[in-house]
Amino acid sequence: MKKILFLFSLLTSSSLLATPVNMACVTEYPTTSFIAMTDGDTINFRLFHHNGVQFMPIWSNVITPNDLPMLNEVAQVLSDLGTDLNFSMPVDSCEVQDGFLINCFGNQPAIDINGHKVALWSVYTKQDTETSFAGEFSNVWTSMAIDVDGKSYYLPMKYSEFECYKDFNGSGIKKYIKSKKLFL
Repeated sequence: MKKILFLFSLLTSSSLLATPVNMACVTEYPTTSFIAMTDGDTINFRLFHHNGVQFMPIWSNVITPNDLPMLNEVAQVLSDLGTDLNFSMPVDSCEVQDGFLINCFGNQPAIDINGHKVALWSVYTKQDTETSFAGEFSNVWTSMAIDVDGKSYYLPMKYSEFECYKDFNGSGIKKYIKSKKLFL
C-alpha cells in the first residue's frame, strides 16, 4: 500500500514538471527580453536588456519621492550586473501551468557576475487582464528574485500577452527569437 501511495504522490506531484517551461517574452520594440527554456533536468533563464542597463526595469510598484534613494541603490547594484543575465534552476524546484505561469523557488549556488556574488532564488510569472475604456488587455508579468552580495533584489517586467510565445518542445522558441533578430 505504501508503494502505491508513493507512486501516486509522484504521479500527482507538481514538482515533476509534466509540462516543460519553454517561453520567451520580447517587447515589440526590444527593450528587455525574458527567456525560460527547459534543458533536461534544468530550466535556464535569461534576461537581456537590449538598450543597456540604463533602460532596464528595476521596480514595478508605486514610487514616491521617499523611494528615490533606495531606487538609486537598486539601479546601481543591478547595473553592475550588466545587460545579459543567465541563471538556471533544477526542474524539480519549479511548477508550470499553461506555459506562461511559472513558479520556481529555491536558493541556487551563487555565481560571480562582474565581481558580485549573485544567486537566483525565485522566478515567478503571472497573467492578468486590464479593462478600461480602451478595451481589455492581457499581460504577462515576469519576476526574478536574486541575492547580490547577500541582499535581495527583484527583476520585474510586464509584457503584453502578444509579446510572449510558448511552445512545449523548445524548438519553436529558438525560431521565434531568431525571427525577432535577437540574440541566441
